[in-house]
Amino acid sequence: MSQAGMVLLHGWGTHPVIWEPLLDFFPEARALPLPGYAGSAQAFTLEQMAEQTAAQLQAGSLLVGWSLGGLLAARIAQAWPEKVSGLILIAATPCFVSRADWPHGIAAEVFEQFAASLAQDYPGTIRRFLSLQAQGAGDMREVLAQLRRRLLEQPRPAPGVLEAGLAILQDSDLRATLPTLRQPLTLIHGIGDRLAPIAAARWLADAMPGAVLHEIPGAGHAPFLSHARQVADLMGRAPHG
Repeated sequence: MSQAGMVLLHGWGTHPVIWEPLLDFFPEARALPLPGYAGSAQAFTLEQMAEQTAAQLQAGSLLVGWSLGGLLAARIAQAWPEKVSGLILIAATPCFVSRADWPHGIAAEVFEQFAASLAQDYPGTIRRFLSLQAQGAGDMREVLAQLRRRLLEQPRPAPGVLEAGLAILQDSDLRATLPTLRQPLTLIHGIGDRLAPIAAARWLADAMPGAVLHEIPGAGHAPFLSHARQVADLMGRAPHG
């Protein structure tokens, strides 16, 4: 597969540098910063993020989104279908927070606690969030070391961006609209993911005709770090066009 049209969208509180393990396999791929990260223009809603990111895409891009980047990639595919030839969603869920009719999320209090602590202790908050992402991985200590090494030396996102991102994670619910996507969809998910439970990915696979779900044993919320070669192989075989 040609990598020229592959675009990678990272998750909350991270940075494009998080994709380094995959860029070894896809050197021509573009790792874009989410709006407000790495010196890019700010955005405070999912719609604003989608509009700003879509403007940077060529027609027919293969869009790869991880976590919050997965929500963003799906929204772009809905609103600008000509921009997206295929979707690869890693550790993605249509709804991060548990609701009365959605048992496949996590408690809203998790995001509320992160939001409350950001202003008091930014480095500590990011470290705790990284620890949560690594949970469920068979080699959690090494995954966490990779995350910290790549991220903690990067510039802090623009003021308000992290708080806005937490609000997006807490409030977004794309269950009603995601099944209308028509692009080829590949889902890659760690079975041990504790931020986006595997049950959410299974729901997506059932709800979206033609979607293909790859479950990775021993992986948590960042399978492209703990199982980079396996994830790269799955990405290289993902349908698009």
